[in-house]
Amino acid sequence: MSSQPANPHPLIGIELARFACTLPILLWHYQHFYYVNGQPVGFETSAQPLYDWLQPFYLYGYLSVQAFWCLSGFIFFWKYARPVAQGSVPFSKFALLRFSRLYPLHLLTLLIVAVMSWRYQAINASPGFVYPNQDASHFVLQLFMASDWRPGINWSYNGPIWSISVEILVYALFYGLCRLGVTKLWMVLAMIAGSGAVYALKLTTHPVVLCVFFFYLGALTSLANDAFQRLSPDARWPTLSAALALLVSALALAVIGALRPMYFVALLTPIAIIALLHWVKPRSARVTRAIVGLGNMTYSSYLWHFPLQLLAALVFIHHPADLPAHSPWWLLGYLGVTYLIATLSYRFIESPAQDWIRARAALGRARATA
Repeated sequence: MSSQPANPHPLIGIELARFACTLPILLWHYQHFYYVNGQPVGFETSAQPLYDWLQPFYLYGYLSVQAFWCLSGFIFFWKYARPVAQGSVPFSKFALLRFSRLYPLHLLTLLIVAVMSWRYQAINASPGFVYPNQDASHFVLQLFMASDWRPGINWSYNGPIWSISVEILVYALFYGLCRLGVTKLWMVLAMIAGSGAVYALKLTTHPVVLCVFFFYLGALTSLANDAFQRLSPDARWPTLSAALALLVSALALAVIGALRPMYFVALLTPIAIIALLHWVKPRSARVTRAIVGLGNMTYSSYLWHFPLQLLAALVFIHHPADLPAHSPWWLLGYLGVTYLIATLSYRFIESPAQDWIRARAALGRARATA
C-alpha cells in the first residue's frame, strides 16, 4: 500500500506531468478557431501553424485526457486509498474536497460560455459555435456536472468538461471500492483487466469504461512507484533504463503504425510518472514553487481555453475568415493568454473559492457539534 513520504512536496514530478499534459489538449482544440456555426470551415490539419513541429499534438493531443485520468488515479490512490479503506475519510469529506476543488470554476466558466453561446446563436441563428447541445436540459446537466453521464455524445456548452464529468463517476466508484477493501495489487490488476476487456469487446461505448481503465492504471503506477522506491539506489537506474528502452521501442512501433497511439499513451504515462518522481527533486524553493504553480494552472487552462476561443469567434462573428488562425503569432498568443488567465484564475478564483467552501463546511460541522 502507498505511503506518503516526509518530503513536503513528494509529488513535485506529478505537478510537472500535469502541466505537460495541458499543451496537447490546447493544441488539439486549436481546430476550434476554424469553426463557424458548428462546422470547420477551410480547416486542414496540416495547415495549422507550426505543423511540422507540433504535428503529434495536432493529431493525437486528445489522448492527453487519458493521461490525465491516469495521473488522477495515481494521486487518488496515493492519497486516499488507505485512509478511505480504514474509514478515516468519510464520503462527505471526500465529496466536499472534490466539490470545492472542481465546482466553483466549472460554474463560472459554464455561465460565461452559456451567455456567449446564446449570443452567438442569436446573431448567427445557428445551433452553436462548436458544440451543438445548447439547450436548457443540457444546461441543467452541466450545472450538476452530469453532462456526460448518459450514453452517447452529449458535448455541450464548455465541452472540455466532459472528461471531468465522466471522472466524477469514477471518483464515486473508487471511493466505494476502497471502502470494500479493493486496494490490493491483484484487485487493481483485476479492475484494469476487466475494464480493458469491456473496452476491447466494445460492450459499451460509454467513456467511463476507458476512464476506469486509465484511472486504475494510475493506481497500479502508484504501487509500482512504491516498489521502485524500495529498490536499492544501484538497482533503480537499470530498472528505469529498461523501462525507457521499452518506451522508445513502443514509440518506434507507434510511428510506423504497428501500435495504436492510445496503447502507447498507456505505456508512456506510467513510465513518465515514475521517471519524473525520481528525477524532479529541485533543491531550490523558488523552482519548487514555480513547478507547483505550473501544476496549479492545469484545471484552469482546461476550462478557460474554450471560452477564449468562443470569445474570438464572437469578435470575428461578422467576418470569420478574418480570424488569423493560420498565424503562428495567433497560436502563441492563444497559448500565452490561456496560461496567463489560468494562473490568475487559480490565484484569485479557484484557491479562494476552495478555501471559502471548506472553511464554511468546517464552521458548519463545528456548530453542529457545539
